[in-house]
Amino acid sequence: MALITTISQRKVMQLIKLANLTKKYGSKTAVDHLNLVLAPGSVIGFLGPNGSGKSTTMKMIISLVRPTFGNVVVDGKTYRDFPEPAKRIGTLIDPSALDKNLTAKQHLSILATAANIPPRRIDEMLQITGLDRVQNKKVKTYSLGMKQRLGVATALLGDPDTVILDEPFNGMDVDGIKWLRGLFKQLAKSGKCVVVSSHLMSEIQAVADRVVIIGQGRLLADMTMDEMNRRSLSSYIYIEANDLDKIKRVLLKKQAIVQPSKSGLKVRNLDAKEIGKIALENQIILHELTKVNPSLEDVFTEITDGKADYVAKGVIMHEKFD
Repeated sequence: MALITTISQRKVMQLIKLANLTKKYGSKTAVDHLNLVLAPGSVIGFLGPNGSGKSTTMKMIISLVRPTFGNVVVDGKTYRDFPEPAKRIGTLIDPSALDKNLTAKQHLSILATAANIPPRRIDEMLQITGLDRVQNKKVKTYSLGMKQRLGVATALLGDPDTVILDEPFNGMDVDGIKWLRGLFKQLAKSGKCVVVSSHLMSEIQAVADRVVIIGQGRLLADMTMDEMNRRSLSSYIYIEANDLDKIKRVLLKKQAIVQPSKSGLKVRNLDAKEIGKIALENQIILHELTKVNPSLEDVFTEITDGKADYVAKGVIMHEKFD
């Protein structure tokens, strides 16, 4: 069954607003005055180091954790106030939180009955997630990747307006990752808001329209992928020329930041058009002029520098003993 026939085509305009959202556990502040708007029609990468408050934030959105102060509302209401909340927000927070003695079909049937979801939706989710052939096998026989697929099926069961998934790529093989990429893009195209948390930066970069980064419970960045490329210090122009010394001197006079790299130069503070014009005016032949954008991992490291709770101090040195 094609995915597009089973994803709702109704108009979705749901907004989730986090206002001064804060959660304290004793003297520890897990989430600290977080202000954020999650809008429909996009895939949002929700990132942060371990212990940054991502999971706590997700749990507060769906009323599993009560804020110390501040609030989170879904179209002006709290999640718990909706009579059928599974049809508003679907979540995958912990794929291991499954009754391992149930089959996939039994698991989805129980949830569908509790949430007043039509039985036909169960078969649709089993087909979408590729679990239809193993639907009558117990969850305890599933691999981690299969449990992730069942978690995704659970999140999508109510055809929710917003989907929140914590580490959905874990345990997935190549086909599974490719499937998730396509699924997320299709969900966003249908008007849903898709929030994906992951430590696999390359996968977030492949699917996200927008990236939200938090550290030590605070918002560090909220930008589109284009904004990320423009703002990052990791962006630069790579050039090779017939006279590198000359063009370096000329560019430095134009307040460019110039660093040697391979057989050329890395240039910041000037764009490619400006560099090309300067080279022409100074009769310098350019052999290469390339804009290099950073990876999401580069940007993440740049933004979260000094904001991680858990930082390795070095490597283990192995000694020989007689």
